[in-house]
Amino acid sequence: MELSNLNINNGLCISLGANIDSKFGSPIETLLLCKPKLEKTLKDWGDQSNTKKDESKKFNPYFLWSSIYETSPHGVENEQPNYLNTLVIVKSNYFPKPSKINANLLLKKLKNLEFFFGREKTSKGMNWLSRCLDLDILWWEDCQIFDEKLTLPHPRFMNRNFVITPLCEILSRSQEIKKIHDPRWSNT
Repeated sequence: MELSNLNINNGLCISLGANIDSKFGSPIETLLLCKPKLEKTLKDWGDQSNTKKDESKKFNPYFLWSSIYETSPHGVENEQPNYLNTLVIVKSNYFPKPSKINANLLLKKLKNLEFFFGREKTSKGMNWLSRCLDLDILWWEDCQIFDEKLTLPHPRFMNRNFVITPLCEILSRSQEIKKIHDPRWSNT
C-alpha cells in the first residue's frame, strides 16, 4: 500500500481498542490508563532505538490523539460487546531508523503493554476475539515489512471505519475543512 498518496506516510500511527474489562477496569478506564503508559513506552523505545547521541537530535515525540469512538465489532463471527477505539499519530524530527529490528522491538513493547493490562495470548488462527486491550502499529514512516509477526503498513487499516474516522479527525486539525450545505446537492 502506498501511503504517500494519503499524505500520511510520515510519523508512526498506533490504534488502540478494547471491548472487555482489563485488570484495571472497564474499556474506558483501560484506555485512559493506557494513554500515558503508551506515551512513555514510545518515548523509551525511541530513545533506546535512536542512535543519534547528539542531545539536540533526541527523539522528543509529539503525540496527536484522536477522540475515543464506540464501534461495533468488525469481521467477527460470534457476538461481542462494542469496542472503544482511538489512535495516536506520533511525530518527531528524529525517529529511530525505520527497520525490521526496530519495528519488532516496538511490537514487543506493545505486546508487553497488552499483557500488563491482562490480555491473554491467543492461539494461532483465533482472530477477532474480544480484547481488554489491542494495540496495532498501522504504519511507521515509509517502513515496509512483510513477515509472520508484523506487516507494515497494516494491510487492512484503510478498510476499517474505527481507524479511518479517528484518522480523519486528527488530519483535519492540520488543514481547515468546511462542510458546504446546498439544498441542490443530495447526499443519497
